[in-house]
Amino acid sequence: MKNKVIIALAVASALTLFHSPASAQGGDKNVKLHVNPRWSECSFQLDPSLTQEAWRQFTREAGLVIYFRPLSDARPMGVGNYELSILNWQTAFDDTDPAWNDTFVHPDSVHWLKEGDRLQIPGFVFRAGVSERIDVNAYWVKNPGANYGFWGGQVQYAFVNDIDNALAASARLSFVSLYGPYDFDFTTYGMEVLASKEFGVYSDWVFVSAYAGISAYLSRSHETAPVVDLKDERILGMRGMIGVATRISFARLALEYNAAAVNSISFKVGVGF
Repeated sequence: MKNKVIIALAVASALTLFHSPASAQGGDKNVKLHVNPRWSECSFQLDPSLTQEAWRQFTREAGLVIYFRPLSDARPMGVGNYELSILNWQTAFDDTDPAWNDTFVHPDSVHWLKEGDRLQIPGFVFRAGVSERIDVNAYWVKNPGANYGFWGGQVQYAFVNDIDNALAASARLSFVSLYGPYDFDFTTYGMEVLASKEFGVYSDWVFVSAYAGISAYLSRSHETAPVVDLKDERILGMRGMIGVATRISFARLALEYNAAAVNSISFKVGVGF
């Protein structure tokens, strides 16, 4: 059984790593694509037609796209324990909208967009327990075919850790920052609270934890492009989350749904010790 789990984790990890973080194939040919063959994947570059209104919408929606989701419950890991995972965040939005079309360039003129496409952002997360109640997370991703990547971090404090009843509640502070593009800077800050309940479903080997929470976030954008003159945007927003996290011996699996202005589905595959 354990060998099968290891094989499944390896396959899922490989699929996650090699899935393009931002592909735009589709068919709305009424949209004028902005083309730059410098990159083999869709990349960030501001177009002169980008308006302040679209820039504000992009700041709001992109903040939710890159918001740090560790896909873990409220239970603290404990001192000396750690986890290495691969995450994949999938967010649906209208990429034919000027807020996205005028902030992206594409490798060729037939790289058509399609309403309802999901932007997929995989990344690596390292999580560690630094005290009996505090965990830290570090996040990193780089799209090798594009001009962008993200890095970030998070601190989680468990203010409730009822071991006897397998209940926990935590507060989190996080940030994620864009790197790579010359045209703008972008950062999302988050603060959230969540609660979870863990269930042992097979002796002391398999555990499933259900969790739910609510988050507040601040997205900040600052353009540095010579082709536009846009004011900085700072957008506040809220998001809700529900998820399931599973421990199978040293394996870690999780699935989470986020409800917000643009909705996301995320999953995690990893190992913990």
